[in-house]
Formats: sequence, structure tokens, C-alpha cells
Amino acid sequence: MGVRIGPLLALAGLVTLAALAVGAGAQEPTRLPPPPTGTRSAEVVDADTPMFGAPRGGAARLGTLARGTRVPVQARFRGPGCTGTWLQVGRDAYLCDRHTEYSARPPAGERHPSVAPGDLLPYDYAFVTTDGTRTFAHPSDYFADEYFSALGAGFGVILSGQTVYDGVPFVRTRRQLYIEANQVRHARGSGFQGVALGPEDPLDLAWVTRRDARIHERRAGRVTRRAGLREVLHVRDEARGWLELTDGTWIRRRDVARAEPSERPESAPADPEWRGTWIDVDVSEQVLVAYRGDRAVFATLVSTGRARPSHETPKGEHRLWVKLAYSDMDNLERDDVSENYALERVPWVQYFEGANGLHAAFWHDDFGRRKSHGCVNLSPRDARTLFDFTEPALPTGWTAIFPQPDTPATIVRVR
Repeated sequence: MGVRIGPLLALAGLVTLAALAVGAGAQEPTRLPPPPTGTRSAEVVDADTPMFGAPRGGAARLGTLARGTRVPVQARFRGPGCTGTWLQVGRDAYLCDRHTEYSARPPAGERHPSVAPGDLLPYDYAFVTTDGTRTFAHPSDYFADEYFSALGAGFGVILSGQTVYDGVPFVRTRRQLYIEANQVRHARGSGFQGVALGPEDPLDLAWVTRRDARIHERRAGRVTRRAGLREVLHVRDEARGWLELTDGTWIRRRDVARAEPSERPESAPADPEWRGTWIDVDVSEQVLVAYRGDRAVFATLVSTGRARPSHETPKGEHRLWVKLAYSDMDNLERDDVSENYALERVPWVQYFEGANGLHAAFWHDDFGRRKSHGCVNLSPRDARTLFDFTEPALPTGWTAIFPQPDTPATIVRVR
């Protein structure tokens, strides 16, 4: 989904601009005495608090921290860009203490997004079913016809609870607004997932993409069975529009999406010992293969951009420029489209070209077909797998990370 970048990155950008303004004309940072006796950490009190590579405004952004994360305080500085005190919380890592409180508890943080055991998704997502559905600051406002906002059909919200007021059921959103319960449907998310490949496993995979595809005992021979949609097959050979499977049976090539080995990107190091990470997205097949060095380690079906000029997934070699635990996505500023959309906290987002990236898509289960506005849609399980695979890794307690010059960033090739 090619989209306007959500508030998480906007916040980091705004803080950087504010830091530059505050720091204009200020002197270089000066070291201050240590924090109060008994301090073991600084607890982040603002969501998506930005972290910088130096104690001054305009320094490189490293990422953002989640509210509740506790970080060590190694040193304190007064410097431009922070109206309070800069805290050094790691090697070349600093944040402004106006986003924190000193704590006697040890450093700690949670993994983001946080997913409960057995769940697919980090939140209870839902979609508005009726255009113009109203939200209310309190259920009583429903009866007074005093609404807070109106949502379009298909808009995504996160639910945090439910209640009944004067006999009318309501759901409560993460933003503490109320909606009639019969105006939303819960998102289930696809249970589809790709295939992990071991060191000795060949990349011989194909997924059935046509319903009731037929398996033949030989090429154009007797039908032995019907294959299930997205069933994984292992391919031995291809000949004249047919695939021979490793069990000796055959299937028409047109009925599957096939993963095939690919040469490493031109932008990757030529060193044969290189073991960096890269991702190959084959738009014609709607197949993604993840590599470490020259070895394929994971393969799956995806949904890239629709075949329209404004929706095509940008081809070429790219590098991840940011990884986010979640990001709001919408096209509400567009007035040249037939319909608008808005989604809260889409999880496991990895932007590689502008606002085009890899991310979970919990609103459809049609992987293997073009579906998006430009991004590479992944099932929730696959999005999480690839988020953990790519570089740089998102540290515990962080909600976003920007690659730095001295850290590798995964290559994404779209072809």
C-alpha cells in the first residue's frame, strides 16, 4: 500500500525541526553531573520518543522509543535542541529528558509490536461497515446526536473494549471514541504463511493459485486429484507449459506461482563470502524470496500494487530506509481517487522507497494476486517473519529504527 507516512515518522520529523529551531545559535553540549542518587534508569513517558546520534538538535535520528521503556542513563549533557537535559542512553544514543522520568527500576522494555500467544495480530482491528458512521466522545452523546467525527466505509479502527449504554451496544476505540457495535466488523487476518528453507533445502516451491487446479499423472494425462488453493508443491522440471513435480505428477504452469533462484542484486557486495540480507520480489509471479548471501531462506506469496500507473510497486533495487513496529496509513489528502481509506497502526512496516514498503495486510486473504496501492502486502505471520529477518533489527523497547551509515540495511529488489 503506497501511502502517506503516518504520525510516528511525522512526530520524529517534527521533533527534529523543533530541535533545530531551539538549537539555533546555542553552544556545543556540556557534560553535567550524574542523575539523582538512586536513579537506575529513565522511563519514557511520551509515545514514540525520538532518539538521536548526538546530544544536539539536527543530529541523525536513530529511531523512536515506546512509552514505558526504561533506558540506562550513562551521562547527562546540556546542549542545543533540548529545552531540558540530553541523556546518553547508549553508545552514540541520546534523548531529551523532557520525554522521560527518572526511575529507581532497572532498564527494561517490551518487544513491539507485542502479540499475545496464539494471536495473529497485536490489536483487535475492525472495519467500519457503513459510510458516514459516527463516533462519539461518550455513549450518551449518541442520544443527543452530538457526534465527534464521521468515518468512511472500510476505515480501520482499533478496538479497546465494549459497553452497553441505555440498551445500545457500543465498541470503544483505542482513541477512546465510541461507535455503535453494529457499524463495525472485526478483522480476522489471514492464517496463510510462507515456507522457511533449511541449508539443504532447494528453492523448488510453487503455490497453487487457481481454484480446483488439476494434478495429472503425466503431462496432459489422467487427473489424479484436485489441488487446494495455495497448496505448496515441489517442482522437478518445467516443459512446454507444464511443471513436473517431485512426486512424478504434473500440473499446468498457468495454475501456479513459482519461486525460482535469482542472482544477488547488483548493489550487493561482490564478495562471495558476503552473508547480508536481501529480498527479491517477483511481480509477475507475486512471489517473494528472502536471501542471506546467496542462499534462499524463506519464500512466500505476496500482493503487490495493482496494475495501474498510480498503484504499481516501484521496480528496481532499494534499501530499507526505516522499520516501524506500526504505522497509520491513509490517503485522506487525495481528492483524485474514487474512495479514501484510513487504517490505524498497520504492523510490521518496512519502507524501502518513499511510502512504499513491506507490511502486514489484515484486510484481505488474496495473497498471490495484485491487490495493493503500491506496497508489498504480506500475511501477518509472513510480515512478522520478515520484520525479524531484515536489517537493522528493531531493539526491544523501540518502535522505529533508521539504518545508519555504519549499519547494514536489507536490499529489496522488485522486478
